Amino acid sequence: MKKYFLIIFLPINTYAQIVITNGLSHVYQSSPNGQIVGQIKLKNIGKTPQAFTSSKYNIMFICGSGAFFSDTQNHDRSLNEWLEFDVDEKTLNPKEEFNLTYRINLPNNITSGTYWGAAMVEPGDPIVSSDRDLKVQNKARYAIQIIVDLGSFESPKLVYRNVSLTKNNSNGRIVKVELENTGFFAVPVKVQLEVYDSKGTKIQVAKAESKRIYPTRCNTYDIEVKNLPPGKYDGVIISDTGKKIFGSNISIKIE
Repeated sequence: MKKYFLIIFLPINTYAQIVITNGLSHVYQSSPNGQIVGQIKLKNIGKTPQAFTSSKYNIMFICGSGAFFSDTQNHDRSLNEWLEFDVDEKTLNPKEEFNLTYRINLPNNITSGTYWGAAMVEPGDPIVSSDRDLKVQNKARYAIQIIVDLGSFESPKLVYRNVSLTKNNSNGRIVKVELENTGFFAVPVKVQLEVYDSKGTKIQVAKAESKRIYPTRCNTYDIEVKNLPPGKYDGVIISDTGKKIFGSNISIKIE
């Protein structure tokens, strides 16, 4: 059975006693037959003891369909086979801090490139919030991305898979840009849109949230375009890996 989770961002009314204090992305450089030792720093900020469990999930990316977490599906760049936790479950007392240690034992016969997985940290019982007659159970889960680059980094090539223009609720426009990484290494990508009027004057620059694109996978960037009067405009999309820039053009019509 497939299990899909949207986990990293918590609802506003969710309160988690156990929190992660050293980030949700851990990136390493290593070599075949190497060992990586890392830590996830946890703290119980509540007033009562709370338990947590740790487990391994894969982060699955499907071009055109987005990403999801799965504990049953695998992929060719997963490091979960080599990932182990020192502790699978533990109870933290109020204000107690704990370093959850994990180890990655890399095999010898492994090719260069980026490998990744997710450490899922799940606190104990859900917090029940009550709003008059409505009771909501919120359960916090933390997905910590663990990323390992093997070998000498090679700057990947990015391919524009799809560019589309849609309306948003505030009567603006959203330019959706789907990029594919055709290389062997993951890379963070910054995407921005430059908008030009009929005279060729740049009148607006809009940016999307920076995201990492894993090898042979895709990611989608949303760029909001606001406050443009009716008319036709030319857009230049710039995708920057920090080492190379990839561009594409788009026509924008505001009615």
